[in-house]
Amino acid sequence: MMNPNDTSDTETREPPADRFCDLVMKGGITSGVVYPRAIRRLSEHYRFRGIGGTSAGAIAAAITAAAEYQRRENNGSREGFKLLGSLPEELGSEVKKGKYKLLSLFQPQPATRRLFTVLIRTLNKSSTKSRWFSVFQGLLIAYWPATVLSMIVALAVAQSGAWLAAFLLLVIALLLSIGYWVYSDITGKVVANGFGLCNGMSREGELEALTPWLHSKIQKAAGRDAKDKPLTFGDLWDAKGFPPTWRSIPEGVRKHSIDLQVFSTNLAHGRPYVFPLAEPETGESRFRSHESLYFTEAEMKEYFPPEVVQWMVEKSPAKSKEDGKDMLELPEPEHFPVVLATRMSLAFPFLISAIPLYAVDRDLTDKRKFRRCWFSDGGISSNFPIHLFDGLVPVWPTFGIHLEPAIMKNRKKFYLPSRYDEGYEESWSLFAGKPEPAGILGGFISAIVNTMQNWNDNTVRLMPGFRDRVARVRLEDGEGGMNLNMEPHIIEDLAERGEEAANELIRRFASSNGNVAAGWDEHRFVRFNNLLKMMKARVPNLVEALGNDCKYATGMEDLLEKLSRATDDNGKPIPPPGYELPMTQQEKDAYKIIVAALNTLATVMNNQKYNIPFKPIPKPEPELRVRPPL
Repeated sequence: MMNPNDTSDTETREPPADRFCDLVMKGGITSGVVYPRAIRRLSEHYRFRGIGGTSAGAIAAAITAAAEYQRRENNGSREGFKLLGSLPEELGSEVKKGKYKLLSLFQPQPATRRLFTVLIRTLNKSSTKSRWFSVFQGLLIAYWPATVLSMIVALAVAQSGAWLAAFLLLVIALLLSIGYWVYSDITGKVVANGFGLCNGMSREGELEALTPWLHSKIQKAAGRDAKDKPLTFGDLWDAKGFPPTWRSIPEGVRKHSIDLQVFSTNLAHGRPYVFPLAEPETGESRFRSHESLYFTEAEMKEYFPPEVVQWMVEKSPAKSKEDGKDMLELPEPEHFPVVLATRMSLAFPFLISAIPLYAVDRDLTDKRKFRRCWFSDGGISSNFPIHLFDGLVPVWPTFGIHLEPAIMKNRKKFYLPSRYDEGYEESWSLFAGKPEPAGILGGFISAIVNTMQNWNDNTVRLMPGFRDRVARVRLEDGEGGMNLNMEPHIIEDLAERGEEAANELIRRFASSNGNVAAGWDEHRFVRFNNLLKMMKARVPNLVEALGNDCKYATGMEDLLEKLSRATDDNGKPIPPPGYELPMTQQEKDAYKIIVAALNTLATVMNNQKYNIPFKPIPKPEPELRVRPPL
């Protein structure tokens, strides 16, 4: 078997044209430097079909999709993956004396600069006390007029010999003056800046900021110039190289050759959105989606480069007026810029501004009313959506790269289970062991927020058929996260860690010399047994629910007859719920065949001769449930 650690000739090595994988990456602000070389390494053994991520993971996912697009459209070009592999070095390069590229991407607006300088002073502090001291010191310096004025007043009192009174006056004056100023900056200027210190755009004459940098990288990875047409989801869907000859796509279904999906969080609706949104229905229908979102050109100019905004305006399918403002509908998914979806996923609260869009309030019956929706970080609602591309039994692997704190020294800095019965240990938040009471309290609050944010992802990640394909990369204090000013050697170490994690995935899953990898065989066997166990638990209850023995429900066959014969007061047939037209005899017969097949399946599942001895771990066992596609 090929040695995954052999990096010779990596610039030209290519996987078979029909060997695919999916990849999902966790959010984590600067922790995203783990991903580029892991992706480049995986690209030597797989072609990417489904690519998903949240926040920083969405950045990596977008550039990966662009690089895969260039490979498919430009005769196997690896230029996009070369660009990905070079990102850690670029982010660690010095742009000004003592200032690195990574930090330079985060540029506050003039109105939020003071608070940003306070934040920067708190970075990389090892203890709670040192962080609070840095905040105090930063506030005194950032709000120096209040500091100077308070000292002048206190010194005037001290000249009379009342030193204690002068000291108390100084403390009170500082608290009141700086406190009021901070309050005004937060409630006024941060809120006006989209609830963030940085809106992602460059100031005139400054270095490239986050959003222009991201746009240029996506375009370059796709083989385009920043001024060219923005890369869209439609471009990705129509790329060459899919489906493989051994897979068919039903007629009328779009192939989605490269399937990029990123999470954002609509704070007005209180739920996640996955971009791109569903494609619009064609033709007349009684059942229209209510997912349409709108924007104003003026607001988008605050958050995106001019060429992206111009594209959005040109491709807007509808325009409305609201309070004198032109409300433009977002481009349809085919024309939706990849950079727009990525930036909407990357809006870490209070650091990077949320994106303002609008939706129609359909609870109002008297008139059409647009209401503002703030789209914030995707990680608020799902920070590691490993389930994004899952089928019941996979035809190719869906890999995940998970970021977690390293809670033990001298432990391996990345981990991938080597067998089914490994890797289901819980993650830990060890705040109770911190040496300082303030640290314990802060850890307790942080653990509450992390649990609300990550409970679903953390639970799913441990399930059988999930944990064996998730490479866990462990981060020390001072690595990733809010550490915006990481030094080059830390960035390089994290990038290498990601590449080592990718090597483990390749070693366990990638076929070589015509032989299917044992880890891939095991994974598919586990997923198949998961499916059987879930069906065995659910199908008998389903058949019971469809039968005629439910005391307070109409049996399904009787219900089909009832609905197929339903008429209005004029004797005209009425369509059943969810139907465009009345039910036909052919549709009714199809239902009956399906119910009969379920009865047969239930009989087999209930037969002890066909018992499935597979033991899912950990408990409780996975379940088949109806839930939104999120």
